[in-house]
Amino acid sequence: MKRSYSVILFFLILIWFLGIFIEWFIKIDEHFVFALPYLQKTYSLVCHQEKSKLLLFGGIETLTCARCTGIYLGLLISSLLVLFTLPKWKLHINVLLIAAAPMIVDVLLTSFNIYAYSKLIAFSTGLLLGSFGFFYLYAGLNNLILELKR
Repeated sequence: MKRSYSVILFFLILIWFLGIFIEWFIKIDEHFVFALPYLQKTYSLVCHQEKSKLLLFGGIETLTCARCTGIYLGLLISSLLVLFTLPKWKLHINVLLIAAAPMIVDVLLTSFNIYAYSKLIAFSTGLLLGSFGFFYLYAGLNNLILELKR
């Protein structure tokens, strides 16, 4: 993938990630309040937004749960890494499954009330999946671009 595509992808992910924190931006500048209802609806399409699972700092909540916030931060970090080093290797699908395993186990254990939901664990497992998942997204977009050029 050309570097310019990687830069565009990074900025798209950055904008998506920053949208999660719109309520912080509203505290800084009230002009951002117009975006809140649109972003709440948009993020509700990809996250359950269960109140007890949202990250809370200084009385302000994120628009996604701890796990989804971790996933998006992982995507952002990996997209930043790709800006400096273009990956030349191919990841096997097993790597993605291994990265997803802790999240799957956490979801199952909390769903069956084996242990209580932990925002830190949810965030961490999301971060792991997002970090590795980005490279599959990146490879898929790269293949799409190559196909479109043919």
